[in-house]
Amino acid sequence: MLHFAAGGVALLSLHSLWRAHAADGARRAPIVISADDVRQLDADFQQRWGTAPSPAQLRALINQRVEDELLYREAHVLALGFHDGSVRRRLVDKARALNLRPPKGERDVVPEALALGLDDDVVIRRLLTEKMRLLLQYDDPSGAPTEAEMRAYLAQHAERFLQPDSITCTQLFFSTQTRGERAGADALAARAQLGSAPPSAAALRLSDPFPIGAQLTAYTPTQLMGRFGKPFADQVLALAPGHWSEPLVSPYGVHLVWMDEHVTAHLPPLDSVRDAIALAIAKQRAAQNFARGVERLRQLYEIRIESDRGENALAASPHTI
Repeated sequence: MLHFAAGGVALLSLHSLWRAHAADGARRAPIVISADDVRQLDADFQQRWGTAPSPAQLRALINQRVEDELLYREAHVLALGFHDGSVRRRLVDKARALNLRPPKGERDVVPEALALGLDDDVVIRRLLTEKMRLLLQYDDPSGAPTEAEMRAYLAQHAERFLQPDSITCTQLFFSTQTRGERAGADALAARAQLGSAPPSAAALRLSDPFPIGAQLTAYTPTQLMGRFGKPFADQVLALAPGHWSEPLVSPYGVHLVWMDEHVTAHLPPLDSVRDAIALAIAKQRAAQNFARGVERLRQLYEIRIESDRGENALAASPHTI
């Protein structure tokens, strides 16, 4: 709990600091995606996928490069790596590789490494970019979702939470492997003996052993078809609860089925999916916060895309030049 509290305080502090920087109106140095950068993105895509990127794919790649640069630069403005243990360890490792050994120990290695520009490093860039991404996602954090918000989310995303049809039934099995041609006749005789009585211990003794047992609980149509095949599943799904079926043939043999319950597709009660919905709303808010944050960052930078393909506006944005 102390770790979570400390993390929350740190995020709030960074959020306030970033707000102050973002509101100062100061323009940063331009972000330039050169023609060489565009060619490299194109080549990397071709190497990975074996084909040239479409114009839309290339725009997406360039916009991602711009977004990463925005996040990295703003993380530098906020000095997000100053107290980050992973960043410090990376700088110390690089400094040691260059034989920088200040007599006072590791505390003095980091400033010297920064002075030498050793923080311009792909690993450190990734660390700082992700820290800035996290900060933007939790910018202007809202409280826990209300009951009304949760119910609205459940209604709007019903397909995600919809519980499919399911059946619970009891079967008596008559194996063609064990009984041969008598399986069908034995099933008919058992059906006459059972009448309208529900499943009982005596009824179950009429059955041959079946690998998954006599009870099928909360089986969906997909599970039923996967186990027994579509013709058998269709016949079982058409049964009314509270009755024994006539003999039904499956790839395994002959079955008598008592339908205990057939539950149609339905939305679950809110309480059973409350945690999942709260998590989904939190992710949705984080994505919205991040998009707004990136747009605010774009206001602070002049962004230039250079390309020898005549596609000067590849990174479509109202703030891209």
